[in-house]
Amino acid sequence: MTQLASQIGTQPAIAGRRAPLQIELKFQLDVAPAEAFDLMSTRLAEWFAQIHDVTWDHARSNRGASTLGVCSERVCNFGGKSLLEEIVEFEPGRRYAYRIDMAKSQMKMPIRNHLGTFAIEATSTGTASVVTWHQYFDAKWLVPAAMLRWQMRDKLMRPAVDEAIRKYGGVWIKNK
Repeated sequence: MTQLASQIGTQPAIAGRRAPLQIELKFQLDVAPAEAFDLMSTRLAEWFAQIHDVTWDHARSNRGASTLGVCSERVCNFGGKSLLEEIVEFEPGRRYAYRIDMAKSQMKMPIRNHLGTFAIEATSTGTASVVTWHQYFDAKWLVPAAMLRWQMRDKLMRPAVDEAIRKYGGVWIKNK
């Protein structure tokens, strides 16, 4: 997975292929980069209203059994249905990437070959942060791609970002 760091922000290879469905949201948060990274990586339930809580298992973390890192597992509880995610790239304070393990998740979505990324950059003042959130995935069944992208982007991701902007201040930069 070491090549993922150079691919964040581009279309990464997933399972030997390129994921055809992509979503990118870019926004500014009026918090320092260290706090923005913490919000986007570990404090999801504070701004992602559909996530009720998050639990972690760092047993396999490359940074030690009690520290977030590559191979840490995150379980996001969506009101009784969970998504199991594995951290596959981790650069503290700057970026991370995660994959949803649909086979181990209770929340079923018609996707496969998923990769999500967050990248955090300081603004020129250093007091605010630019966050870029990417989702790459394939449709699992014959679900129309436009409908699946709309569901992920407009029903899950955009409302979460709107809440983060409302709570911490900021603006949308790019919303496609």
